[in-house]
Amino acid sequence: YGAIMLFVAFFAFYPVLNKKGVKFDGKIGLALLSFVLFGSSFRILEDLKLLPRSCNPLDFSFYTITPGVYILVGIITFVAVLTTNWLSKKTGVAHFKLLGVTGLILSAPFVLHNFSKFSQPIYFSLILVLTAILVIVSYFVAKQLRKDLVSDHLNILAVCGQALDGTATFVATQMLSCGEQHPVSNAILGIFPLGFVFIKIAIAFMIIYYIDKEIKDPNMKNFLKIIIIILGFAPGLRDAFTVGVGTCN
Repeated sequence: YGAIMLFVAFFAFYPVLNKKGVKFDGKIGLALLSFVLFGSSFRILEDLKLLPRSCNPLDFSFYTITPGVYILVGIITFVAVLTTNWLSKKTGVAHFKLLGVTGLILSAPFVLHNFSKFSQPIYFSLILVLTAILVIVSYFVAKQLRKDLVSDHLNILAVCGQALDGTATFVATQMLSCGEQHPVSNAILGIFPLGFVFIKIAIAFMIIYYIDKEIKDPNMKNFLKIIIIILGFAPGLRDAFTVGVGTCN
């Protein structure tokens, strides 16, 4: 799904957004996280059995689970980016502000609903605390080795996303009853559970290093980093909420 998302984003979304003058940077990256929050919190409704699931793309229930939910949220986000970019030019209000507010308005009802259903707030908080610790440690280690790796806010967000995803998976599978679907990830978790988190962080650094080194177009470079950020935060937030609402018990 990640490979498909990269393909669609790079060959379908980016050319249109770039042509329309959308400039990707750290502020837009943060604004787009509100849409990731929307998608991840909306996905939990199916986990709570409040929405049905379906394998039929013609049925709305298809868009409550993977991969349908990625398609739904992707289209909504794409339209929102174009619309708020147009509004920004008309009103003079910063694009990232309009985009971020739009995403927060969409996500707020689902986030609040999920919080109202929390039965495992301690494990949810543990995920956030462990993620923060790992990101802080990773930041200072990377700063000593290669300062340029953490000089860009998007790079830090990319590491945050992968750290969140890894930590949420670790807590859900090792401390609670959830299982890992990906065979490679499951194998790593079976051999060295905590190592899974560090591997994800290391891969994030490797990818952003390659992007910084090989991609010369600043806008495309930042766009690719935002995709990496989304690929970390989307499953990470979903897993964190899954833990919080207690479906891993």
